[in-house]
Amino acid sequence: MKNALFLIAFIGCLAVVVAGKFHWDDKLEQTGETVSAEVDAASGFTKQSEGIDEIPVSNQELKKLLTNFPEHLQEKMMSFEEPISVAIVGSESIGTSKEGLKQNVEKGLEESYWNGAFKVKQFTFKDATTKSIVEDGLYEDVIEEKPDIVLLETFTLNDNGVVVIDEGHQNLSTFMSELKEAIPSVSIMLMPSNPIADPGYYALQISALEKYAEANDLIYLDHWKEWPAVDSEKMSDFLVDSRPNEQGFEVWGDFIVDYLSGN
Repeated sequence: MKNALFLIAFIGCLAVVVAGKFHWDDKLEQTGETVSAEVDAASGFTKQSEGIDEIPVSNQELKKLLTNFPEHLQEKMMSFEEPISVAIVGSESIGTSKEGLKQNVEKGLEESYWNGAFKVKQFTFKDATTKSIVEDGLYEDVIEEKPDIVLLETFTLNDNGVVVIDEGHQNLSTFMSELKEAIPSVSIMLMPSNPIADPGYYALQISALEKYAEANDLIYLDHWKEWPAVDSEKMSDFLVDSRPNEQGFEVWGDFIVDYLSGN
């Protein structure tokens, strides 16, 4: 009888010990998960609603990347609620949505930030001049997209020999005014058309364009300095029929990505 009572008491004690061990292990596991989440939060890793598990940069790193963005777009990106919408607008110099600036910019921004941080769309008006984009109201297609940022190639190469410099600048001002009126928060960044070998009068157009941008306090992405010199034999490696090839789009696209990544 004593042996039976002793056995029952021993089994009871053992059960209590085992139950306590499981409870303690569970507490440790929960504590470990909480600490991990706090570390992630402190590092700036935030989950998003649109299928993005983690933001792979800290808040401090993100602020540095956004250095060249206007304040309201910095706030939008820091909120992680929706991607920044970028519209690349221009002539055949920017290529097509399948083979042009879009691919390089999209890929570069994904590498600098994360997949889904930006939504990039390209509007190519192949044979347009600054005159026709205003007369034909081509800005309506861009307005419909409601972009946060417009990267506007200035159609200067298409204007060459067709539209005089001052008229071209006035057309650009009209185009940008239409965008601003419809989308007051839009940020417009001017980009000269691509360089060409032995540009002649075209070089004067580009020089005047830079002065126009400076006089009007416009963001001017001077990607020409990243290309080979216009009198260099290497220029032919970056162009086909005076328009960028794959190498040309890479140089131009990398410059855009660098600017939009705080460089």
